[in-house]
Amino acid sequence: MKKSTFALAFFMLSFKLTALCQADGSVLSNIVLKLQSFYSGHIIEKAYLQFNKSHYAVGDTIYFKAYVTSGEEHLLSGQSSVLYVDLIDPQTRISQSIKLQLKNGLAWGDFALLDSLRRGNYRIRAYTKLMMKEPGTCFFDQLIPIDSGIGGTTVGNVSQKVDKPDLQFFAEGGELLNGVESKLAFKAINADGLGINVKGVMIDNTGKTVTSFASSHLGMGVFNFTPEDGKTYKANVTFADGSQTTVDLPATVANGIVLAIDNSDSTKLSLGFYCSKSYFDQNNGKVFGLVMNSGVAVSKVSFKLSNQLFAVDLKKNQFKTGIEQFTLFSPSGEPLSERLAFIQHNDMLKLNVRSDKTAYKPREKVSISLNAKKLSDSVAAGHFSVSVIVENKMPSDDENSILSWMLLSSDLKGYIEQPNYYFTNVNGETQANLDILMLTQGYRRFTWNDLLAGKYPAIAFQPEKGLDIKGVVTSPDGKPLAGEKVNLICIDGGPMLSQTTDTAGRFDFTNMDFTGSSHFMIKAASSKNKALIAWHPERAEAVDPNTKLPQRLFAFDSLMDVALQSRKASTTYALKNARPIKEAGPIDTRDESPTRSRYGRADQVIKHADLQGSGILSDHLNGLLNGVTFTGDLTSTDHKTPYLTAAQNLTGNPPMQVIVDGTALPLGSGVDDIDINDVEAVEVFKNSGASAFGSQGGAGVLYITSVAHGSQSGNGGIAAGILPVTVQGFYKARQFYTPKYDHLGDQKNINNAIFWEPELITDKSGNTSFEFFNADATGTYRIVIEGIDEKGNLGRRVYRYKVE
Repeated sequence: MKKSTFALAFFMLSFKLTALCQADGSVLSNIVLKLQSFYSGHIIEKAYLQFNKSHYAVGDTIYFKAYVTSGEEHLLSGQSSVLYVDLIDPQTRISQSIKLQLKNGLAWGDFALLDSLRRGNYRIRAYTKLMMKEPGTCFFDQLIPIDSGIGGTTVGNVSQKVDKPDLQFFAEGGELLNGVESKLAFKAINADGLGINVKGVMIDNTGKTVTSFASSHLGMGVFNFTPEDGKTYKANVTFADGSQTTVDLPATVANGIVLAIDNSDSTKLSLGFYCSKSYFDQNNGKVFGLVMNSGVAVSKVSFKLSNQLFAVDLKKNQFKTGIEQFTLFSPSGEPLSERLAFIQHNDMLKLNVRSDKTAYKPREKVSISLNAKKLSDSVAAGHFSVSVIVENKMPSDDENSILSWMLLSSDLKGYIEQPNYYFTNVNGETQANLDILMLTQGYRRFTWNDLLAGKYPAIAFQPEKGLDIKGVVTSPDGKPLAGEKVNLICIDGGPMLSQTTDTAGRFDFTNMDFTGSSHFMIKAASSKNKALIAWHPERAEAVDPNTKLPQRLFAFDSLMDVALQSRKASTTYALKNARPIKEAGPIDTRDESPTRSRYGRADQVIKHADLQGSGILSDHLNGLLNGVTFTGDLTSTDHKTPYLTAAQNLTGNPPMQVIVDGTALPLGSGVDDIDINDVEAVEVFKNSGASAFGSQGGAGVLYITSVAHGSQSGNGGIAAGILPVTVQGFYKARQFYTPKYDHLGDQKNINNAIFWEPELITDKSGNTSFEFFNADATGTYRIVIEGIDEKGNLGRRVYRYKVE
């Protein structure tokens, strides 16, 4: 790059916030004020989950630790106290959902995987209400492969519906200027949404070959070329699968200015400003601005355009680790060119791990010590989580780590493939590929046009400090009752709470703290006036089908074999995860059948409280209903049909009759179109008990009563004066089972997940320790420790040892 005399002056002034021209500098100051106002009013919370392993099978339990931070300093958040975590199936439906209580930004939980789950790529999503001001953009979202021995598919979660590979080009700074050498980045993806290697040649409109190019990492690459005035360009490309295509390159611009960055030096950033001759002639001497923004700090520089081409070096030690956004503005405040750069300092926590031995035997006890230090060698008191797996039995993880998510993936648009690659064995190659990623993925926090126009809506969500029970009180004719006194009584024990409704008849008991399924009574003081109470239960945020993650293929079969063998070798799963089945028999007042007066006593009744959380109705009913199984097209999104087992019906094995609120569905109908939150009761009638339904009951009847048609005492229903409700509180995490072989005798443990500890706290000297037993398997064992200290410093360490 040619550096003019002005470039030196620009460098000397590069980080001073005073403008060279006060009049025009006020335009830039206004931009900075709007950006600072945006950040002050849009406090960013980020959630990251560490999992005990990367792949699962039915019968497994997914264990995880949640870290929620506030701001770009990554300080553990004291704002939100409620974290929502959802398990989402391959058809983007919520299979399970829990609420975790955040304490100082920390929580941990788990999902027990039902035997009825289909094989496929699931997702786990985590978010706070504060993140919902920009739905989907700040949510943690991780691909979780789950294997099953019953059907399903490994194909799903495709991010883009394309029949062949696709290639896109991205000009550095946003535009290609005629006569100016420019970087042109590209990214090729396959039909599964993942990167695919590509190579090709660029030709101009005369048929002349201009240059050749090839991807360097996950279908991404970059090359330099100088477009000529009056010419257009195409790329003839060949993908790794052998397919070929021709792609038009972005149109060139004859008159303009662009910003370019060279990020190859470890100590400095080299910024280049290039403009066409006509643009320089039109703007010579005018004041332009550069805004540098990391979300932590916003700085600006004003300068006069005095040369057609000039460059400047900025020291990297003036920036924090993470994404820095550089935006060039016109004299009138219009964004002209933008470039992202990732600043990668060696400033993460140093996690020193030491084992008591270099090699172990199967079942031998392992003792591990951990010392956490900052780069300055000062000790770090912090919170960490640790997982141990048998590495040769578990595919390596290339998804997010606490470093890649907090510093990279959470700030970029689109799916970032193998993000942890950029933070493992950092070298010149990984840094060069990370810079290409900055050229192909956009910053997602805001758009300049909306920000400068003040179009961002008012914040609709505030940090939650606890759980809410809310609803509305109306008169029998539907008019809201304002000023109505409402009492909330906890049937399980606790003080009575009271408040009055607002002008719209609404009540909202906030900041409550309880775990598990808790029973409450909502009572309107004017029950004698037949006031109607409606409860509005909290439901998980809807899943946007456009946020599907790309598909990745895994060696599911070998994973399933290990999982099944592990379950056969241990009785722990059955003891810890068995769910009680409600047998037929006497029905007390609380479990009264909604249809008893019409059809007699059901063989079994399942109430709303028995359907834990949210998700697919058939998945929850499988295992709860005696002698009823749900089968059918297991890859379908809405077709799981109930059947009685052959020993319990008299006509072979046709499907049961499904009746919803008195309406018989066509035989063979599934039940998964019914929202689990809308179900008050599910009743099973079989054999003689189904005779009340006539010919419809020959193969048994599954009768579903919705909240709206129930006894007016179910969840989400409407009742006169008094409304009993069952509310799901904070989820209480289960303890990871770690065997102690001196108590297990000859019982084998071939599980690939050896140890999980969600909360390790280092003391004032930065020290902590933990211990566990190896399994029966030999090979390489892998320890992953992640965490954060009280100052927001992040740390991750992978440690391996041998079992022989």
